[in-house]
Amino acid sequence: MGERHPTDQDDAALVARAQAGEVEAFGSLYERYFDLVFRYLRSRVGDSQEAEDLSATVFLRAYQALRRYQERGWRFSAFLYGIARNALSDHFRHNRLEFPVEDLEGDAAAEGSPDQEFASRESSERIREVLDALPPDYQEVIRLRVILGLPTPEVAHWMRRSDGAIRVLLHRALRAARKRMLENNETQS
Repeated sequence: MGERHPTDQDDAALVARAQAGEVEAFGSLYERYFDLVFRYLRSRVGDSQEAEDLSATVFLRAYQALRRYQERGWRFSAFLYGIARNALSDHFRHNRLEFPVEDLEGDAAAEGSPDQEFASRESSERIREVLDALPPDYQEVIRLRVILGLPTPEVAHWMRRSDGAIRVLLHRALRAARKRMLENNETQS
């Protein structure tokens, strides 16, 4: 975890300034990470409005916890990710909802023919079922690495594992997902 990226030092400086009471510094962190946090939450709750509300909660909690934050070799985005996971746990505990994986590109299928829209929704549903059947770590690595397209080092920081461990976990997760898809296809035939 010793490698540092240019934004790590920028983040450290912004965090230090925000901890000293400079609200604009926290605003810069908010602007830098809002989209990433929102996309992650959107992939978990499936509803843009809920994801926006949860994103606001994440940044409010981050701001409230900022004085206690200490960099321990993890990126600030990993700190936000931890808060986002806790906010999701609270959300699902209170709402008792399943967390679907939706098409993060929006309703592009709605512009196509009804047949294309049906095929797209059916495919999304099958992927969701397969993903929901996987162990939580497999679900998480697929969401972060494949759906959100985060680079392996970022996923490693978020999940507090080494880059190599993330590559192995992703390989196993995709292999398990592929196996489930094949099993589902065989049972439907």
